[in-house]
Amino acid sequence: MADTREFKVFPIGISENDIQILKRILRVSTGSVRNYVLTDEEKSVPNKLYLVNSDNDKAVSYWVKKYLGSDKLPTVATVFAGKRKINGARLYNLKMPFLASQVISTFDTVTIKEMNFIPELTIGEVMDETALSHSFLENIIDRNSNGKNLFKALVVDDSQPVRKQLEIELKLLGAEVEAAFDGKKAIELCRDNDYDIIFLDVVMPGMDGYKVCKFLKKNTQTKHTPVIMLTGKSSPFDKVKGTLSGCDSYLIKPLKREQFENIARKYIPDLNETQRM
Repeated sequence: MADTREFKVFPIGISENDIQILKRILRVSTGSVRNYVLTDEEKSVPNKLYLVNSDNDKAVSYWVKKYLGSDKLPTVATVFAGKRKINGARLYNLKMPFLASQVISTFDTVTIKEMNFIPELTIGEVMDETALSHSFLENIIDRNSNGKNLFKALVVDDSQPVRKQLEIELKLLGAEVEAAFDGKKAIELCRDNDYDIIFLDVVMPGMDGYKVCKFLKKNTQTKHTPVIMLTGKSSPFDKVKGTLSGCDSYLIKPLKREQFENIARKYIPDLNETQRM
């Protein structure tokens, strides 16, 4: 089961009738990975987003005075609801009257982009029924991609769900990603491409990850490329085999995304100078 978290929603200029509608909508999130609850406490704290009636001039003016910094950038993640759209960094828009699917989808997007909460990306763990779909996460990435890639990564794993989890996580970090389902295909790709980092499964059809890693580390083109083994094999003997094969790091699945990001940042130094999208 993925981690769960409660998020507070502070409304500004939302009518009492719409507040009641929101309360009914947000009850749907109870018990899910993201639980949304309306609050009358305005103080800015972690895991809080703000909901402003964009058609209410007083509400918008209040928000500008309170939450727009001297640099003209918002200090809090905010959703504007109404006919009038207000665009900018950390700003999102909803139509009114409220529709349950649109409200939950928009709030989910805010928690992913602004609060970096994506428990669905536990590498190697089956997504539960309360989690967001991979397609939802991919749509967020595609909508907000600036077309610039910070590095190029190769993912080698015979599990399609794991390949997809790794691909999404790496794209969130700004990578161009290519994937292979076995060792033979991985070696072919490495002959034709230069990668900044390679994520390699151990148990695969045909050539296993240890043999693939040994080949890559002996090859002039790839011997300096970091190879990160991601596997469910956790015995000391398996770790020794990974070390002897020449891998740069040996990680056990399921792997929390914080651990994954730390490894990526260790071997891709440029990531330490960038912000998440």
